[in-house]
Amino acid sequence: MLSTVSTILWTTNAKLIGCIYLNAALCFGMSGLLLSWVMRGELGGLSEQLLFGDHQLYNVFTTSHAMLMIFFFIMPGVMSGLGNLLVPIHLCVPEMVFPKVNNLGAWLLIDAYLLIIGSSWIDEGAGTAWTVYPPLSMSMSHGGIAVDVFIISLHAAGVSSLSGAINLMVTGCYARRTMSSILQVSLYPWSVGITGALLVGVVPVLAGAITMLLTDRCGSTTFYDVVAGGDPVLYQHLFWVFGHPEVYIIILPVFGLVSHSLHRSAIFSLFNSLGMVYAMIAIGVVGYFVWAHHMFTVGLDVDTRVYFSSATLLIALPTSIKMFSWMVALRRVTVSSTVSWYTVGFLLMFLLGGVTGLVLANSEVDLAVHDTYYVVAHFHYVLSLGAVFGMCTGLVATHELIIGYRMPGWLGRVQVLVFLLGTTCVFWGMHMSGALGLPRRVPDSPDGYLINAISTTGGLCTVLLAIALMLSTSLEASLWDTLQTRGTSVVSTHVRRAVLVGSTNLDTASRGQLMLHTCTANSIRSGVSMQC
Repeated sequence: MLSTVSTILWTTNAKLIGCIYLNAALCFGMSGLLLSWVMRGELGGLSEQLLFGDHQLYNVFTTSHAMLMIFFFIMPGVMSGLGNLLVPIHLCVPEMVFPKVNNLGAWLLIDAYLLIIGSSWIDEGAGTAWTVYPPLSMSMSHGGIAVDVFIISLHAAGVSSLSGAINLMVTGCYARRTMSSILQVSLYPWSVGITGALLVGVVPVLAGAITMLLTDRCGSTTFYDVVAGGDPVLYQHLFWVFGHPEVYIIILPVFGLVSHSLHRSAIFSLFNSLGMVYAMIAIGVVGYFVWAHHMFTVGLDVDTRVYFSSATLLIALPTSIKMFSWMVALRRVTVSSTVSWYTVGFLLMFLLGGVTGLVLANSEVDLAVHDTYYVVAHFHYVLSLGAVFGMCTGLVATHELIIGYRMPGWLGRVQVLVFLLGTTCVFWGMHMSGALGLPRRVPDSPDGYLINAISTTGGLCTVLLAIALMLSTSLEASLWDTLQTRGTSVVSTHVRRAVLVGSTNLDTASRGQLMLHTCTANSIRSGVSMQC
C-alpha cells in the first residue's frame, strides 16, 4: 500500500500523471457543478429559496463555481490531462521532456484546489466574482484573509498551468522523431503547442495584476486605490489581457481534440489540415489584441471602441475556416458513431456561442446587455458547452485507448441527445432573460422572469440525467467486457493474439495499432516508412 502511494506521489510517468490530471479535473468539475446546483436552487423560484437572503454567500458560490470550472476543470482536463496521455503517442515519443516538472504541476493543481475551497470557508469568503475587480476586492469591501488565500490559490493554479504548458510545448518542438514532419501528426499536438505559447504569454500578466492587488491589500501600496491616486481600470486592462486569450486557451485544445476525433472517424481524411493549423495560429495571435471588448462600459473613446469591435469581428474569419473544414470532414464520416454525434453537438453549441459573440462585439449592443444574463449565456455556450462537448468528444474517442473498453453506441447517442436538450433549455432561457435585461450576480428576479427560471432549472435536471447516462455508459462498457467469455489463445509465428468471443475489448495487437495510428497513417500515405 505504501509503495503504491509513493509511486503515485513521485511518479514521472506521463500516462499516470495524465490520469491524475484527468481524474482530478473531473472531481473538481463535479464540485463546481454542485455549486451551480445550489445557485440554481436559489434562482429557481421567487424570493429566497436556499440561502435565506445571504447575498454574500451567493457571490462566493458564483466566484468559486467560475474558478473551479475554468481553472480546475476544463484547462487541466483538455490541456494537461489528455495532453499527457495523447501527445507522446501522437508524436511517437516515450515520455515528456520535463517529467519532474510534470509531477510538480499535477500536485500544485491539487494544492490550489484546497486553497480555493478553503477561501470560501474563511471569514465571509471571496465574493468578488471570478474577475476579482477592485475596489470590490480591496480591504474595505472584503476584509480578512479570504481574498488573499484566493489570490494565492490563483498563483498556484497559474504555476501548474505554466509547468504543463511549457512541458507540452517543448515536447512538441524538440522531442518528436527527426524523420517525421510536424505536419504529419494529428492537429491535437498543434493545438496544445499554440495553447502553451498563449499561456506563457498571458499567465505572467495575470500574476502581476493579482500580485499588485495582493500588495494593495497587505503591503500599503496604492496601485488600484482611487483615493491615493491609483486606477482600478488598470486592473481591468491587465486582467483582460489575460482573460480574453484565456478563452482561446480553453477552446484551442478542444479544437485539436475534435479535429483528431474527426481524423479517426473520417478514415484519416481530415479536410484542410494546413489551413486549420494557420487558423489556430491566427486565432491565438488576434486573441491578444481584443481584450478591451470586455470593457466597453468603462468609458473608452469612440475610436478605441471601433477598433476593438472590428478586431473582435475579425476573429470570426479563422473560426469560420475551422467550422467549414469540420463540416466538410463530417461528410466523409461513413459510420454514425457516438463520436460523430458528439462532434455535431460541439459544432452546434460553438456556433450558437459564436453568433452571440458577434452580437456582443458591437459596442453599442454590449452597452445595453453588459452584466446581464445574455453575457452569461454567451460565454457558457462557448466554454461550458463548446468546451465540454469537445472534451466529451475527445474522451469518447480515446475511451478505448485510455480504459481499454469500447462504449456501446446506442446508449452514447441517447446520452448526446439528452445532453443537447438539457443544455439548450438551460442557456437559451438565460439568453431570453438577458435580452430582457435581467442582471447577473443577483440571487432573485422579478415575477416576469419566472418562466425562464423554470426552463433553466428543468434543463439542469436534464443535464444531471445526461451526466448519469454518461457515467453508466462507461461503467456498462467495462462490466460488459468482464462478463464475456474469452476464447482460447491462438499462437502464430509472429504475434500471440487473444481471440475475443463476443467481447467489446481490443486484443493487444489491435490496441497497439490504435495507439500508434496517428503517427503512422499520414506517414504511410506520404511514402515514409516509420517504425514507432
